[in-house]
Amino acid sequence: MRKFRHARRLRGELMSEINITPFVDVLLVLLVSFLISAPLLTLALPIQLPKGKLKEHAPDYENSILAVVNKNHQISIDQEIFSLNSLAESLTQNTSVWEKNLPVYLQMDEQVTYGTLMKLMLLFKNAGFQQVGLVIKQDF
Repeated sequence: MRKFRHARRLRGELMSEINITPFVDVLLVLLVSFLISAPLLTLALPIQLPKGKLKEHAPDYENSILAVVNKNHQISIDQEIFSLNSLAESLTQNTSVWEKNLPVYLQMDEQVTYGTLMKLMLLFKNAGFQQVGLVIKQDF
């Protein structure tokens, strides 16, 4: 069979067999390099959160509900300490005590997780409070 191939080449006939081994090697190298570099491309994106100053005056905390959450997840409202569960019970059982037309401002410690913030916001929203906002430390 080898002599036959060699003879066809010498006569100038076209050869219809292709050696695909180098082609597969190149594709495998490209595939491996893509698989290695793809996760690195998404992690290398720089993300910078915006910073700014509040131009408006600070809200009136006298005519609102200020909920302060410390790093131990204790919620303080008007000198009274709550947990998430006790606050939920108080909001559902003592509806006459809570004025739902007042805005609610949440002041969180930096170490409080985002999940706790969302649970607290949803707790007030589901209880019927229309305005729930966050208190920030103003950057001067």
